[in-house]
Amino acid sequence: MTCLISLEAHASTYNKLYIQSVKICEGGEAEGLVTGFFKTKCEERSLSEVNEYDKLVWVGALFDADQLLMLRNKPLGLFISAKAAAEFYLNGQMIGRNGLPSAIPSDEIAGAMDYVTYLPANLLKAHNNELVIKLSSHHNLIGFEQLIQRIIISDYASPQNVVLRNYLPSFIPLGILLIGLVYTLPLVLTGTVSQYNLLLPLLTTVVMAQLVTELLRGLIAYNYPVHEIRVLSIFALGSLSGVCLLTYLAHAFLNSGRKRLVLSALCLTLAAVYQSNSIEQSTIFAIQIPAFICLALAVYATVYKRQSALAHAVALFIFSMLIAFLPGKFLDVYFYYFVSLLLLYFLVQHAIAYRNEKVQRLSEQSRADRLQRALDDYSEARQPTKIMLNHSGKVEWFSADQICFCKGARDYVEVNIADTKRVLHSESLSTMEEKLPDLFVRVHRSYLVNTHYVQSLEKSTSGGGILTLTTGAEIPVSRRIMPKVRKVLI
Repeated sequence: MTCLISLEAHASTYNKLYIQSVKICEGGEAEGLVTGFFKTKCEERSLSEVNEYDKLVWVGALFDADQLLMLRNKPLGLFISAKAAAEFYLNGQMIGRNGLPSAIPSDEIAGAMDYVTYLPANLLKAHNNELVIKLSSHHNLIGFEQLIQRIIISDYASPQNVVLRNYLPSFIPLGILLIGLVYTLPLVLTGTVSQYNLLLPLLTTVVMAQLVTELLRGLIAYNYPVHEIRVLSIFALGSLSGVCLLTYLAHAFLNSGRKRLVLSALCLTLAAVYQSNSIEQSTIFAIQIPAFICLALAVYATVYKRQSALAHAVALFIFSMLIAFLPGKFLDVYFYYFVSLLLLYFLVQHAIAYRNEKVQRLSEQSRADRLQRALDDYSEARQPTKIMLNHSGKVEWFSADQICFCKGARDYVEVNIADTKRVLHSESLSTMEEKLPDLFVRVHRSYLVNTHYVQSLEKSTSGGGILTLTTGAEIPVSRRIMPKVRKVLI
C-alpha cells in the first residue's frame, strides 16, 4: 500500500516541469533588475554548478507553462530544495519568500530546506515565463553538496507531505528493523542465544537511526543549516553500520584475526572517504568498502564450507552490485531494503539457533535429571536418608538424621530417636550398621552412634571412654575402638 501511495505521489507531483539550467549573477550585477534580469550578461549553468556560498546571488530561468496550464486541475506551486534563504519573482512580481536573503550574513534569516510557493494563475503565461530567485547562503556549516538541489513546478502541496510520501516505502524496512530489535535485544541481554553478542542489535539500532534521520526531512520542516547536520549524521551512521556489519560477519566466519581485518577495512575506508568528492559519495564508500570485504569474507567462508556462508555471499554480492551500478539510488532505496532483508535472514538464523539451543538444553537437562536420579538412587542405596523399622507389628520409616544411637539386644536393636522415642527393631546391630549412612560410628559392640549428636568424649581409666550426646545420653566406648572413635570425631 505504501509503495502504491508513493508511486501515486511521485506521478502526481514530481513528474511535471523540472528547472535544470539557470542563469546566475552575483548580487552587485543584478540587484534591482528583476524585470530586466534576462537582458544582463550573466553566466548560464546547470543547477548542480550553482555553488555560490556566502554571497547574494540571483538565479533566473525561462520556462513554458502551456502543458501545465492545459492539464492543471489544481493550483500550481514552485518547489525548491536549496540550502539558502530566497525571494521568488514570477514575470517581474514577487510571489514568495523563504527566510530573508541578504548580502550581509548577520541580516540573513535562514530559510527552510524544502519550500513551496504558490504560482498565481494570472501571472503565468503559456510561453517564456521569467522566474527569478534572489538567494543567499551564509549559514552553512561546511558548504558541501550543491547549493540548489532541485527546482520543480507542479501541483501545489506541502513540501513535507510530498517528501514524506516518497519516503513511505521506507516505513516497511523500518518496521522490519524494529521487529528485529525487539526480538534480538532481549535474547542477547538475557544470554538466551549464547553465540550472538550485541553486534546484531547494535547494527539494527544504527540502521534504524540512519533511516529515521533520512525520514526526518519528510517529518520536520527544518531550516537549511540543519540539513548539513542531518547529512553528516547519515554519513556517520552509515559508516558505523558498515563497521558493525563487517565485525558481525568477522565474528561469524573467522576464528582469529578479526581485529586486524576490521582495522584494515577502517584504514581503507578512511582513505577512500578522504578522496571522495561529496558527502554522498563518502557515505557510499563508508558502506561499500566494508560490504566488499564482507563479500570476500563470505566467499572465503563458502570455500571452507562454513555454515550459511553461501547465503551470505549471494546476498552480499547482490548488495555490492546495487552499490556499484546504482549509486545514486542506493542510499535512498536499496540500502535499507537490503539491510532489512539481511537482518531478517539473521533473525531466522537467530530463531533456528534459539530453537536448537533450547532443544539441546532440554535434552541436556533431561539427561542431567536422569543421571541425578540414578546418583540419588545409588546414594540412597549406599547411604539411605530414611530407615525402615519393624516394630509393634507395623513398618515405619524414620529419617536417619533423627536417630541418635542404636543399642544391640541380641536379635533386636533398640533405636533411640531424637525426640526420646525408642523403637525395638527386629534386626541385628550388624545388619543395621550396614544400612545406616557413614555418619554412624560403631563405638562399642552393642552401640552405634550418630556423630551429629556427639557433645563430648571423656576417656576412662580403663582405656575406653564415655560419649555424651546432646540428648543427655551417655554411651560407653570400648578400649579397642577408642582410637578409631577419636580419629572420626577429631
